[in-house]
Formats: sequence, C-alpha cells, structure tokens
Amino acid sequence: MFSKITINIRKMMKSIVGKLPILLSILLWVACKNSPGYYDGVYIVGTEGKDVTAALTVDDVPSAIGINVASSSLATENLTIDMKVNPELVETFNKEHHKNYELLPASAYKLDNTQLKIEQGKHITTTGMRLSIVNRDDMKMGITYVLPVSIEKVEGGKLPVIEASRTIYVVVNQVIVTKAADLDQPWRYYYADFSHESKFNTKAMKTVTFEARVRFRKMNASSSKWCYSVMGLEENLCLRTAGGPKDGWKLQLGDPNHMDSRDVLPNDKWVHLACVYNGETGKKYLYINGELQAETTDSRPTISLASAYGQHDLFFIGQSANDDRCMEGWVSEARVWATARTAAELKNNVCWVDPLSEGLVAYWRFNEAHQSGSYYIVTDLTGNGYDAYYYGWYDGGVPSFVDAVRCPE
Repeated sequence: MFSKITINIRKMMKSIVGKLPILLSILLWVACKNSPGYYDGVYIVGTEGKDVTAALTVDDVPSAIGINVASSSLATENLTIDMKVNPELVETFNKEHHKNYELLPASAYKLDNTQLKIEQGKHITTTGMRLSIVNRDDMKMGITYVLPVSIEKVEGGKLPVIEASRTIYVVVNQVIVTKAADLDQPWRYYYADFSHESKFNTKAMKTVTFEARVRFRKMNASSSKWCYSVMGLEENLCLRTAGGPKDGWKLQLGDPNHMDSRDVLPNDKWVHLACVYNGETGKKYLYINGELQAETTDSRPTISLASAYGQHDLFFIGQSANDDRCMEGWVSEARVWATARTAAELKNNVCWVDPLSEGLVAYWRFNEAHQSGSYYIVTDLTGNGYDAYYYGWYDGGVPSFVDAVRCPE
C-alpha cells in the first residue's frame, strides 16, 4: 500500500519538475503582460531583456548574421517594417555600457532585405534582414566594432514599436590569429630591465597596470607546486597564482599586502589576467577576464618597476623569486601601463592595443623573437626600449612559440 502511494507521489513530482520550465515561462510572460510599463508592439528579436546586443565574430569574409522582427501579439493585418542603421547611437551606447567600440565602417558591411514583412496571423518576419561583413580592409586590428540597427517605421496595423527594443547593437569581433611564447617547461621565462627611465619615471610610478593573456598548462591534479608566476616583481607587485590540486589555484597579487582572487583559475584555457595599483587613491585591484576579483588598500605613494625585495631587480614574465615558480604555460599580449586601467579598458582590449597608446610603458606581443649575439629578444613595441630577454635552462636558450593562437578564442 505504502509502496504504491510512494511510487505515485514520485511520478507526480517527476511530472511537475519536468513542467517547471514551461510553468515559469508562463508566469514570467503573465507578469510582464501585467506590469505597468507593458504594451503590445513590434520589436527586434533578441532585445526583449536587458541585453540589446548581438555578437558577430569574424575570422573570414563573408560572415553574416540575421536580424528578425516580431510582434508581441498576432498581426491583425500584414505589417511592413523598414530597418535602418543608426550611427549616431554609438556614442550613447558606449557611455551607457562602459565600452569604447567604434562604428563599423560602411565599406565593411552589406545589408540585404532591409524591408521586412510580418504576415497577417503571424508574429514574426518570414525572412530576416541580413548583415554581412564583406570587406576587412578598413577594419583596424584589435578594434571591436558596433553597428546599431533600428526599426525605422512600421506600416499596416496599429501596433507601435516597443521603444526599448527598437534597436539592436551588433558587436563585431575580429579574430586575430597569432603566436604565443611557449613557457610550458620549467625554467623558461623572459625578463626586462626597467632601471633606465624613458618618458616614464619607472622607479617611482604613481599608477601601474600589469596585464597578460595566459594559458596555464600544468595546474592539474599531478602538480606539486603552489605558485605559478605570470609577471612582475616579487614582494613588490607581482601577478602569480596560489593554491594546490585540492582546491585549485587562485590569482594572487604577490606584494607586501597579498590578496587572492574570488574565482579559481582554469587550466589549459586562455584567460586574461590583470592587476592595477593606484598610489593616488591608495587602492589596488585584481581582474580575471576584465571582471573585478579583489581589491584592497596600499599605502605606498609610488612603486618601482626595477625593485624587488627592496633592492634592484629585473622584471620577470613567467617567473618570480629564485625558486621554481615558473609559469609552465603560454603567454601573449603582456603589457605594463603607467595608468590605472579600468575594467572596461581591460575587457575591451584583450587581443591588441595600439603600441603608441597613451600611458603604455611596455608592450610584448610574444609572437616572435630576434637573435642578438647570444640573446633572443622580444621587442618592446612601444619604442621605450624595455625589450624582454629570453632565458631557457633546458633548451639552450632558444625560445619556442605556439602557432595558430586565436583571440578571441
């Protein structure tokens, strides 16, 4: 008796759980319909929520994306919807979303089917508008573009345009295929000497940002290391990890006042890491993929890029201290700034920056190295002369590079 009742209850519960997504969707729809600001109208598909963007990643041409229009209720007669590009909305979008996207050049794209139809008795366009990227000649490397596409007018019927969903912002990302420094084995790293001053006072920096795109390769269950170094100066300002196989490794700022990231770092996956020091506000920050992970105070009015443990030292990429804290992974797009970069600036410039950007102290892409005497050197692209020198214990001092590195991945 009891077993039959138990089985029936289980069946009922399983049935209810299986229908939960449908029930929740209905409840949300009813809630929206009954909200004070709701009204029936025409809108661009994909803009119903807070996100009003669509992403188009381009690694070759042509690349295309479709844009459809829908009505919140069935059309009582045939509707004709005219679409248009709205370049003047780019500035407002950037301000509201903390971006620095550029308007997609007119020579780069082609629009097809800009007049859409919703047939009577239907609620969505029969054929969407097509946005195609057809030419990359005028698209600058490393720049993210945006193209605002709006409903211009609707003819037929009495449905208005829902203003919050009138425009969709197509964000166009370009894939850069490059190389990365292969520091996969112990005792492979690069170093730079910031002791000579350029236009920057490198021994007394009021604001500093370190950033790099890295892929750890040995942070796994077989590892016995607690620290994998990324870049910087130990016990001054150093991006490194701290942890172990049991709980994973977090990003850590190695300086007199350590702090750890909120999230655990991935192994064998590209990730963008950054730390920011601001002596003017007495704050410092840790970022993973442009997301703030931790912040704390720092009473130092300045820091030196040529000092560790209170004495002159080199700036390392892929190593720190004198023990085996090597990164054992791949590194690309490493930069040092004399500014406190914002989260938006970090997130929007992962794959490339202009080498002559204001405040950029050193920039190593790590896509090649040239030989000078017995040294292999990665050029500092800023022209400030802070070249990175390779050190390899087991490979005869000859650096290796990983091919076909895509950014974004």
